[in-house]
Amino acid sequence: MVRRMLQCFVLFGLFSSMAVQAAGAADKASDEFVQMIVKLIGDSDKEFRAAGLEQVRTAAKGTAATQVFASRLTKLDDAGQIALLHALADRGDASARPAILELFGSSKDEQVRAAAISAIGYLGGPADLPLLIKTLSADSAVERSAAKQSLVQVSGDKISKTLGADMKSAPPAVKALLIEVLASRRASDELPALVTASVDDNAQVRGAAMAALGQIGRPEQIAEMLPGVLKAEKGSERDNAEKNVALVCSRIENEEQRGKSVIDSLNTVAPTDRDELLALVGRVGGKTLVNFVAGIATSDDSSRRRIGIDALSKWPDATAADKLLEIVNTTTDPAERHQAFQGFVKVSAARNNRTDKQRLDRMKEAMKVAKTPEEQSLVINRTRTAYDVEAMRFVLPYVDQPEFAQIACETIVEIAHHRDVRDANKAEFDTVLDKVIEISKDPVVVDRAQRYKRGQTWERPKRS
Repeated sequence: MVRRMLQCFVLFGLFSSMAVQAAGAADKASDEFVQMIVKLIGDSDKEFRAAGLEQVRTAAKGTAATQVFASRLTKLDDAGQIALLHALADRGDASARPAILELFGSSKDEQVRAAAISAIGYLGGPADLPLLIKTLSADSAVERSAAKQSLVQVSGDKISKTLGADMKSAPPAVKALLIEVLASRRASDELPALVTASVDDNAQVRGAAMAALGQIGRPEQIAEMLPGVLKAEKGSERDNAEKNVALVCSRIENEEQRGKSVIDSLNTVAPTDRDELLALVGRVGGKTLVNFVAGIATSDDSSRRRIGIDALSKWPDATAADKLLEIVNTTTDPAERHQAFQGFVKVSAARNNRTDKQRLDRMKEAMKVAKTPEEQSLVINRTRTAYDVEAMRFVLPYVDQPEFAQIACETIVEIAHHRDVRDANKAEFDTVLDKVIEISKDPVVVDRAQRYKRGQTWERPKRS
């Protein structure tokens, strides 16, 4: 062990001396220096091999040295090949490319092939696009991933244009991956191709295209994205499509102009399709659009009213709360009233720029107009978003009412979870938590209450 360490010290000193000499010789490494590195690359000792690979990365300049190092690829075991491929990629000399391509064609090890493809991303160019695109269809997931990353990495003025053209005739799985590559490359010149793909017959392609537009789309694409929303299947695909349009809309900083752009975009689709897009409007939000949607939510057409209420209920902030409460208090349709009530509680409880007191005040308003135990339970549940001792005091009386006791206990421990609220009112919270421990039937709630009394933390289980 000691002998090996001494050898390392001597070796590193020799490297430093020879590297300086090589640097002074027109950036060309001496044959002796190169051969020493070659020997280390093939050494069975990992420290010596690492020392040699570091020299491949940073020293021994020149094309001739690169080619010597690359010629060693076929002489190494799989692990050595992978390590040298990474070092050659870091070296950045494209003269290693032919040897890397040869290794890719001859190796049967997927990790080696993936490392070769990764290196091509750094050392290759437009001529390598056919190979990289073909590898997107490889049986090996690690090779596909490497090819995708290399397509993002590879440099060239017309790379994105070529990818956009090839994407049009690619099979669906490859097409979706190429769309993701274009998004990662921020290929804004290919936005028209992405818009076209957003209405593809294949759901995977559509989803990738809408996600790409969400990442790099511009406000002028809003109207062009709406057919993609309508084409998306209702459910998660439609939800994601709406979110991506809303993301593009958020790039318009002026709220009034943002609302106007959305309304103008809606006017580009058939009247029969506009109501189907109201949920999207709800995701965009803003005062301008509140009034637009509220007009539909209070229209004479009952089917349109429910669509409008649903859109208001998806508002990203509390600006729709007053309209929803107005509907709760004025509609004569019980189903619409309940729908509007749920929406009012949802948007009022949202964590945004409002204070905890403002959220609590809205919950108090909701409780005053709640008509059923279900609606009262909803208010008790959502009061947990107001991190304030007053929220605990508001919920506390319901602990003594059997039909609300369990949900009230849950809300109290959620509020107590916030140490700054709990510690500032410790004596009061301790008394209330004792009551929760006595009444709650949920062992998790009881455990949390006990922990908070002792000043301990509680880790929320991670979502699977």
